[in-house]
Amino acid sequence: MVLRKSIVLVLSVFFITLTSCLEVAKEIYNWTEINDIEAIDGQTHFLSDDGIKIFLPKTFKKYSSIDYLKLLDSLVTDSKDLEIERTRFRHIREMEGNHYVFFDNTVNATYTINTVPYQPISRQDAKFILGIVRQNQAKASEVTDLKFTKITAKHNDNGKAQVFKAIFKLENLKLNQQAFQHVYFISSNNKTVLINLMAPFQINFDLFLEKMII
Repeated sequence: MVLRKSIVLVLSVFFITLTSCLEVAKEIYNWTEINDIEAIDGQTHFLSDDGIKIFLPKTFKKYSSIDYLKLLDSLVTDSKDLEIERTRFRHIREMEGNHYVFFDNTVNATYTINTVPYQPISRQDAKFILGIVRQNQAKASEVTDLKFTKITAKHNDNGKAQVFKAIFKLENLKLNQQAFQHVYFISSNNKTVLINLMAPFQINFDLFLEKMII
C-alpha cells in the first residue's frame, strides 16, 4: 500500500530542529501567528512537475537537495543530529514521486512536500498512521531526552479531498528546547501529497493549505 510505504517520513522525526532552533530570531514574524491569510506577505510556488501550487510566507526559500544538505552543515554542530537528519532526508529523496524543500531562516522552520502515487486516505488509514507514529515516538523517547506530546490528530473527508492532520510537540527535557511537527497527508484530484512542517512554534497552517491547489 502506497500510503503505508510513505509512513517512513512521519516516523523519522526531525530531531535536528531541537538543536538548530535554539538561536531563533527574537522577533516572531507575523506568519507564525496568523489570523488573516490575506494579510500575510506570501508567495505562490508552482511545482511544475506535479501541477501543484503551494502558498508560503515569503521568508521561505526553496532549496535544492544539495543546498539543503549544505544548510544542515552550517546549522548543526552535533554530528549525531546531523546524521539523523541526513538519514531522514535520504528517505525523502528515495520515495517514489517528487520532493521539494523550503526553509525559513528567520525562525528556522522547514517545510517539505512529497508527492506520492495516489491513495485515498480513509479514517482507518489515519488511525494506522497515528498508531505507528506513536509507537516510534515511544521508542525514540527510550533512547533520547525527547518527550513527545500529541496536540491534535484529525481526519476529514469532504467528498473532494481527504486530509489527515497531526501536530506533535517535541521537547528536549535536558536542553530545555522544544519544536512542533505539523504533518499532513492530503489526497485530492487523483494526487496524494505528504507535507511536513517543523517549527519552533505551533502554527495554524491550515490557512495556508486553503490556498493550495492540487
